[in-house]
Amino acid sequence: MSVQTCAKRVSVVVAAAMLTSSSAVAQEVRLANLLPDLILRDIVLESAPVPAGVAGIPEGFTHLAHFSPIEANELNNPVVGIVQSFNTQVATQFSTFPLGSSTGGLTYVFDESLGTFRRGSASFGPSFAERALTIGRRKLNAGATYQRTSYDTFEGRHLDDGSIKFYLRHQDCCNVSLTNQAPGFVLTTQPNGTRLNPPFEGDLIEATLSMDATTSTTALFANYGATDRLDIGLVVPFVDVTVDATVRARVLRTVTAIAPTVHAFDVTNPNAERIVRRAGQASGLGDIVLRSKYHFLRVTGGGLAAAVDVRLPTGDEDDLLGAGGVQAKFVLIASSERGRFGQHVNVGYTAAQGTSPGSLAGLASAALPDEINYSGGTEFVASPRLTLIGDVVGRTLRGAGRLALVSKPFEYTMPTGSGPGCGGLPTGVCTTISLDEFNPREGNLTLLLGTAGLKFNPRGNWLISGSLLFPLSDAGLRSSRTIVVGVDYAF
Repeated sequence: MSVQTCAKRVSVVVAAAMLTSSSAVAQEVRLANLLPDLILRDIVLESAPVPAGVAGIPEGFTHLAHFSPIEANELNNPVVGIVQSFNTQVATQFSTFPLGSSTGGLTYVFDESLGTFRRGSASFGPSFAERALTIGRRKLNAGATYQRTSYDTFEGRHLDDGSIKFYLRHQDCCNVSLTNQAPGFVLTTQPNGTRLNPPFEGDLIEATLSMDATTSTTALFANYGATDRLDIGLVVPFVDVTVDATVRARVLRTVTAIAPTVHAFDVTNPNAERIVRRAGQASGLGDIVLRSKYHFLRVTGGGLAAAVDVRLPTGDEDDLLGAGGVQAKFVLIASSERGRFGQHVNVGYTAAQGTSPGSLAGLASAALPDEINYSGGTEFVASPRLTLIGDVVGRTLRGAGRLALVSKPFEYTMPTGSGPGCGGLPTGVCTTISLDEFNPREGNLTLLLGTAGLKFNPRGNWLISGSLLFPLSDAGLRSSRTIVVGVDYAF
């Protein structure tokens, strides 16, 4: 019996079996695992178990979860690693987005000739970087910022227009062996190490993702001048995260076009697509930051300082409220002022310990990456009450990897004609289709942001601030704009 006859027979038997409808049922999941569940678990077919007595096919055989690697417990399916890399990168960047500087905008020095404190700088300082100046001995600065970020793109692909696609490979479920006795073939549910035999394993499902993701962070902060040179501080963020994701799935019948009900979401309409959606929201305490800065070299209007920020894992990483580990950031700060202009440059390194959020159960967890940090910019004192600020903020996440969109060949066997089939099949035509899909690659991930903002002193020791952040590259997870507003008071 030919492979063509065998394939047709398998298709007809499976299609002829009475089918029952099975729709994807949304389950309550934490935000860090929302995307893997949506893409890898929720996309299932209509396929009733084959009853006993069907020649050549095991009782209970069904295609129901053959494209759902989590339901099929097939974690070695290539799409699992792609989705894991995508989810880990999104979750890590989501939960480690930079917070505004909590350094006091009003700085003071003690003037011995006057016997009192006076302003240490005409500028109110940067918003997303640090300057060397400290706020002054026994001075206290406290306030709050509100920051809202809506993410738009990932690696240059828009999140909300369906331009991000994943291709679900059929489970390596079975094997067709030919015999010289009726029925001429035997289908077994023992994987054979390929997705080529039986031929129906060559079908694919295209899963098109559309996602809205937003974080809102309200951060309370305080800084205290322990000495003229040493500041200590605290930042307590409260985070609200919303994720709404939809996948539109369609079957790419590379092999089963002759029997379209073999792999179908609706056997009465084999060309029907399936739309699955998951949405979630979480609110709570984020990662608390302990800060210190020491001004070790003084020059007029600035000098050199060193700072240490310790980010504690107080936020729930399973709901993307925190990064999932301890991060210690060491920064060297240089700043100066001349006339109405101030300049500042920061260079630092963040050492991290812990695992990134968003890793799939059963797979190795990705380590929370160390970072190389750098920023620089200028301040312009437009008036004694108004400072305008511009900065460039950079982060290089070491070993975080990238996802590059590449053209990939997908091999399958058409059970027609004669000749060498794929995977050692005795007859058939080995065929390849090329599709664009993300491919994980090792290396660093560099994220660049530009900032523009102002700080205004309406009266007394009050400061009101506003900033706009915008991306300067296509790398990683991006927001076209992040709006930050704040208020603080110096005591």
